[in-house]
Amino acid sequence: MAHFRRPAASRHLVLLPEQPAALLLAQATLADLRRRYPNRPLDVMAPAALAPLASRFVEVDEVLNQPDPGMSWKTFWRAGIDLQGRGYTHAWVLPDRFKPALIPAIANIPERTGYRGRYRYSLLIDIRLPRKDLHPHLLDRYRALAWDITDPLPELGAQDLRVDLAQQARLIQQFNLPQDRPLLALCPGSLQQPAGSAASQLPLKDWVPLLQQLDQQGWQTLLFASRHDQLIADELMTLAQGQLEHPMINLAGQLGWDQVVDVMALTRFAWCRDNALALVAALKSLPVRLPSLPGSSQKPPLGASLGVEWCDSLSLVEQTSTYALV
Repeated sequence: MAHFRRPAASRHLVLLPEQPAALLLAQATLADLRRRYPNRPLDVMAPAALAPLASRFVEVDEVLNQPDPGMSWKTFWRAGIDLQGRGYTHAWVLPDRFKPALIPAIANIPERTGYRGRYRYSLLIDIRLPRKDLHPHLLDRYRALAWDITDPLPELGAQDLRVDLAQQARLIQQFNLPQDRPLLALCPGSLQQPAGSAASQLPLKDWVPLLQQLDQQGWQTLLFASRHDQLIADELMTLAQGQLEHPMINLAGQLGWDQVVDVMALTRFAWCRDNALALVAALKSLPVRLPSLPGSSQKPPLGASLGVEWCDSLSLVEQTSTYALV
């Protein structure tokens, strides 16, 4: 085995989750670490596909590429060797799998914090047990890793995502985004809810009358969706064809994550059935609502603590119309 040396400098490293929604929730952990260690450089590792999104976290100094989950453990081993000598003294491993925890262990980072997982006992130093009774939301379980076990979680502070103004201007021109009408972000992607839930029962065709009302109020709708949900976006575009005075602008599958942040920052309100896009909107301080059937008794969605909430169709239009005047 190679000879490891403890780093002389003091940098911190956080290994981020591989899913977009979970990665966005992890920003709260970065904010807590920045609050707790204001003078320590804070780097993150994220899969290549999500590195542009992680680079928009205001707390981050440098983004490093994390091997994709499907790669062999030898790739993760080499990633750890590449980190040797970079001066890291503490690493937080947010993914609960074996291979990400291998990286800081091979990098010989002295302090390594994460939740207990299969075969991770020899890889982590500060091993925690997830307290779902104390921290029912994933966001809080991530945050708990940033503090000592006995520390209560402080109030969640304000969060934000960086915006590239030059790229934003190019996107306005590329997609001919109007500047004389308030922009509405519509994200009709598949929400991860149990089958038969109120969210899944609201058909796309029922969104068209709502969009007609907002079109009459002066809103311009921008349609966001990942390439995996492009068929849903195309179906909604077909249903709304000829029904709106100002047709929706379809951005589905055409934007990278960093571009989503830049365009979302131009909007004033967001309707979402996609967890990750709802979280992007919430982190840009937009009012975010998820359309549901009246009388729904659904539990709060993934980003409830960031301001994402359910709303029935009537209240949805009423709430959205007030933001057109802001």
